[in-house]
Amino acid sequence: MNTEAPNLFDLASKRLKWLSDSQKTISENIANAETSGFRAKETESFESYLAKAADVEVSPDASVAESDTTWGEDLTGNSVVLEEQILAASSTASQYKVAANLYKKAHTMLRMVAGG
Repeated sequence: MNTEAPNLFDLASKRLKWLSDSQKTISENIANAETSGFRAKETESFESYLAKAADVEVSPDASVAESDTTWGEDLTGNSVVLEEQILAASSTASQYKVAANLYKKAHTMLRMVAGG
């Protein structure tokens, strides 16, 4: 078990990377919304991503797998539901904005403490 206090900048950086990977997956789902037989994909959970990224220097790409939960599929076997993807994209964008603002505020606070 890691008893070391988490580094705010490292954690925020990993969160931003994971959210970026999530947005990429959502974008690919939307781009393939009309592709016959395409199965919607989702990014691994952030907790799983953190466990994988714990002991590496450079943040890895988040794992992507076929989505287990989806609102349905069309007659061609495509499981992408645009409404579902738009909600996911909106949520991801909001989370990204919060994480980026937290990172920015922490950086500003450090500069103030350092006398800058």
